[in-house]
Amino acid sequence: MDVLEAIRTTRAMRRLDPDRDVSEADLLTILEAATRGASGGNAQPVRWLVVRDPELKRQVGAIYREQAAERLKTYAEMARQGDQTQARNLGSYQHLAEHLGAAPALVIPCARGVRGVVDASVYPGVQNLMLAARALGLGTTLTRIHLGGEAALKQVLGIPEDVHTFAIIPVGYPLGRWGEAPRRPVSEVVHWDRWEQRPPS
Repeated sequence: MDVLEAIRTTRAMRRLDPDRDVSEADLLTILEAATRGASGGNAQPVRWLVVRDPELKRQVGAIYREQAAERLKTYAEMARQGDQTQARNLGSYQHLAEHLGAAPALVIPCARGVRGVVDASVYPGVQNLMLAARALGLGTTLTRIHLGGEAALKQVLGIPEDVHTFAIIPVGYPLGRWGEAPRRPVSEVVHWDRWEQRPPS
């Protein structure tokens, strides 16, 4: 798949088929792509924790669901007040909260270092992983709602105290369709040379 097509069509896939397994070969392929992400000074601080064990996934899913509960109330209220984005996505948010632990695989990027600093060495790899997954027909989404329960997550998965987690990325075959998510045109979001000076048309 052309990289620009992958970029255009990689979108949050929160509904994944729990009954269709993802091969270890495909997981290793997307993880290899993740390791190619840029990192400050090529320090490569990210460690990728892959959770496949059904009982561990269930426990991670329970932690996630508990943390998501309050956020979902906020999103539901925003939808009631007319926020069309939240109204459109609320069902898929709720589905993810209920079914995260049923995804074929969960990938958790981890790193030691100072939050807000080391992040810049984490997320390029995350994006590579998601684009590689798209090229293989695998759906992903990035969520950080678990961070309020990070201590419990670390305990379940044996993550050392001084290691931070940055996301949970469920991986599986999507139940929805691929397509381009709506985005503002470049002319609305790009400033050229100076603030409020638009790019050439």
